[in-house]
Amino acid sequence: MRNNQPVTQREVELKQDDFLVSRTDLKGRITYANPAFIEISGYQHDELIGAPHNLIRHPDMPSPAFENLWKTVQAGDTWRGLVKNRCKNGDHYWVDASVTPIVENDQVIGYTSVRVQATREAIAQAERHYADMREGRQKRLYLDKGRVRQKGVWQRIKRTRLDTIRAKLIGMVVVAGALLTASGGLGLYGLNVAGDRLGELNDDGLRDVIRLQQIDQTIAQTRQSMIEPERMELINQRFEMGEAVADNAAEVASVWEAFYRRDVNATPLADAFNEQLQAFLTNGMNQAASVLQAEETYQAFTGLDGVINVMNEDGRALSGMVNELIAQKQAAAEAMAADAERGQTAMFTAQAAMLGIGLLLLVLISVVTLRSIITPLKRASRFTLQIAGGNLAARVPPKRRDEIGQLMDSLNTMRKSLSSIISDVKGGIEVVTPAAKEIASGNEALSSRTEQQAASLQQTASSMEEMTTTVRQNSDNAQEARRLADNNATRVTQTGELMTQLVANMQRITQSSQKMTEIINVIDSIAFQTNILALNASVEAARAGEHGRGFAVVAEEVRKLAGRSAGASQEIRSLIDASNQQVSAGAGLVEKAEAAIVDVADAARSVTHIMHDISAASEEQSSGIAEVNQAVAEMDQATQQNALRVQETAQAAMALEQQASLLALSVEAFRLTSQGPLTPPAGQSGMAALPSAKAPPAADKISSATTPAPSHKKRQMASVEEWEEF
Repeated sequence: MRNNQPVTQREVELKQDDFLVSRTDLKGRITYANPAFIEISGYQHDELIGAPHNLIRHPDMPSPAFENLWKTVQAGDTWRGLVKNRCKNGDHYWVDASVTPIVENDQVIGYTSVRVQATREAIAQAERHYADMREGRQKRLYLDKGRVRQKGVWQRIKRTRLDTIRAKLIGMVVVAGALLTASGGLGLYGLNVAGDRLGELNDDGLRDVIRLQQIDQTIAQTRQSMIEPERMELINQRFEMGEAVADNAAEVASVWEAFYRRDVNATPLADAFNEQLQAFLTNGMNQAASVLQAEETYQAFTGLDGVINVMNEDGRALSGMVNELIAQKQAAAEAMAADAERGQTAMFTAQAAMLGIGLLLLVLISVVTLRSIITPLKRASRFTLQIAGGNLAARVPPKRRDEIGQLMDSLNTMRKSLSSIISDVKGGIEVVTPAAKEIASGNEALSSRTEQQAASLQQTASSMEEMTTTVRQNSDNAQEARRLADNNATRVTQTGELMTQLVANMQRITQSSQKMTEIINVIDSIAFQTNILALNASVEAARAGEHGRGFAVVAEEVRKLAGRSAGASQEIRSLIDASNQQVSAGAGLVEKAEAAIVDVADAARSVTHIMHDISAASEEQSSGIAEVNQAVAEMDQATQQNALRVQETAQAAMALEQQASLLALSVEAFRLTSQGPLTPPAGQSGMAALPSAKAPPAADKISSATTPAPSHKKRQMASVEEWEEF
């Protein structure tokens, strides 16, 4: 992560109306920054545009904050949280920042960051949490779309808010679901109870009645089968009848056992019927089966009378008791049906009560939800209409913590953004309006000065004509002087050449004298050597004695000749030296004369050059004056055009002033602060005070002038990690 240094830990506090806006591309490079952002960051506009947004990142910001930011905005959501940014000089400032993707044609093309003043409580809390996250002290802290959260189920429950629209709608759904569940549960319970009662009615009513009727029918059939046939016929079929009676007895006993073993049937009447039935089965049906199946016909014949009497009398008694038992079961069934009807009525009442209570709860929740939606929406609508009407000083509705509150925050952010833009526009108008007035007044002064300049140019043109005549005469005189100077220079040059030849001759004479001196030196050397030889010859002659006397005489003569030669050479040398001195003196004088003549020649050439220069300058002056005359004429024409142009510019300045007034009038539609009741501006009355929206025709011919950019007075304040990572 980028670490911007140095940091001073000095905080620059934002004002309540400070509104910082910047836009970046998808790589986090800044593409726009509003004046307030540029001012508080301490950077220049050129330093910010194109720079990565983490240029202003403060080292105290934890890296998870920017990781969460990128994760949020890349998912298409808005990130909102507190951010500590660094100024250029190392100071810092806290902001409540909102970062939103810019979407066009369902494509994210960049991001917008809007920053406003943060509360001191939020700043203190953010500093603690960011320090914990940065130093790793709190592992349970994390960021969710810019908001600091703590992990854990209890923390999630604590963050649950029941005053939001979402919670109310969920409450409506939950109540409706609970009502539906309870109603359905009661219905299912009623169905289950009805089923149990039907089963009980089936078991305790129908089945028991069927069992009793089956017992009654079986006993009646057995009794009829014993009474109706003739005695002999019965004796002949006694074995088959015995088996049938035994089977019927077993069936009656089995059916009664199924009836009697049920607790619900344990009644005194059933007990009495059981005793009598058991006696009937023992003494009646089972005894009849034994008699009919006896081996002896006589025994069977004699035993039938007693058995038939028992079955006839006891069977009728049992049939009456069966009817009593059936009547008893019918009474129980009727009581059970009445109880079921009462249970159904109670169940219906409970369901109706639950439905009524549930509907009442739904109505209450609906009313509360509608009030929590409609009333704030009406306030938001009125607030939006106030903004649409230009009242940017409208009070924000009371702060809420639900979705409408988020909408209010967004509308308030829009209001602040418009207020910031209008403030910048008004500041520009305040700069442009006096500048336009100054331009208009300056153009008027320029117009008068241009007219004066035109008159002065006409006077200058007449003076230049007179000067042209004088310069032309000077040029002619300079031409004549140049011709004379050229002749003089030519003669001086010729004299200089003759002196040069004379100097050369004197130098050759000097060289010849020097050669004669060299020859005399050679003669002196020969005379010296001859004298030496003569001395040597005299010495040798002296050694030779008498024989060398003649040779000594010759040697003496030779020595004398050598002495005379040396003396003559000394005289010649003296003459040559004197001649050399005179020649050298003459050569020096000639050289001085040559140098003087050269100086004269140089001076003559200088005079000639000067005369040439004077002549050329005169010609150039003549040409220049002609050009000046032409330029003056052109300046005169240009001055006339400038005068016309100044008038057009003055008209354009007036049009600019009118447009600035119109723009100021348009901006006046927005109220940035509470100013009390609306009153007409002082000094204006109706439409007469409104400037004309149509510029003068001359202004249509004028190209767009370069107007100075509004210069805002910057506050001296402490002079943002780009969005490669934000």
